[in-house]
Amino acid sequence: MRRAIVALAAVLAVGATPSPTPPPQIYHIVTRPLCSELNEHVAPAIGMMLQNDSTIKKSPTLFKQYNDAALYGSDATTAGKNDPIAGDPGGSSNPSQTLALQGMETLIRPIANNIIAIQTMLDTPQLMQGTGRADDDKLLQDIRAKLLKALAAQNASLDIISGFVDTQQMADLQHAGESYISSMSQPDVGGATRSATPAPNSLTTNPNYAGLPPNPYDIDLANVPGLTLGYNPVTRLLDALRWTIDATATRENDAAKAVMSSAALCSSEMPHASPTP
Repeated sequence: MRRAIVALAAVLAVGATPSPTPPPQIYHIVTRPLCSELNEHVAPAIGMMLQNDSTIKKSPTLFKQYNDAALYGSDATTAGKNDPIAGDPGGSSNPSQTLALQGMETLIRPIANNIIAIQTMLDTPQLMQGTGRADDDKLLQDIRAKLLKALAAQNASLDIISGFVDTQQMADLQHAGESYISSMSQPDVGGATRSATPAPNSLTTNPNYAGLPPNPYDIDLANVPGLTLGYNPVTRLLDALRWTIDATATRENDAAKAVMSSAALCSSEMPHASPTP
């Protein structure tokens, strides 16, 4: 993709050498629609996609940090003392989890804003409805389609990140103040001794449910052949995120080939100036 931008920059770096002798004239720069659209809409869209790539690639490290903190606690030195199988990736948040979650949250807005801007660039009338030159329109439509496919993969990455952040924040909100509620609900000292310990509230045992009761028919994925013991949903999200990142790269490379091919056409047909009569 960076090669595509460099190629576009080379196409646009065309300057007219002024002549010292003729009188001043008004010139109109004549260029084909393909080259104009590459400059005005395609190049900015590619630039924002590259920004998204850089931002999204920060997320796997944060997911791993969150997962490690959930399994082993805030202090990484206690990893050997804790039982990773018994660890609950959706348990009460500790400082390391909170820090990782905040890091994920800071990624969401820049990615989302770029996705909106890229979609706007690719939905301009010239790219959607045509420029009036059939051969250029065919090339531009192919580039647009391939960029939209890459954008869809980036959007999938955003969904994973933002969905996880929203779920965990909802869970934290749900469980906020539980210690105070518990202390207020303690029985009076002089009251009758309760005969049985109340069953734990299923909505407070695992924040991964974010307020929803667990489905009694849920499959224990730790028992599914092929999955490792100690499976947790954060690991699965991390695997999915890596897949969407790889899919984005594959689709971007496909789009880059189309952009480079079109940029080569613009290089061979340099814009020319025609004087106004």
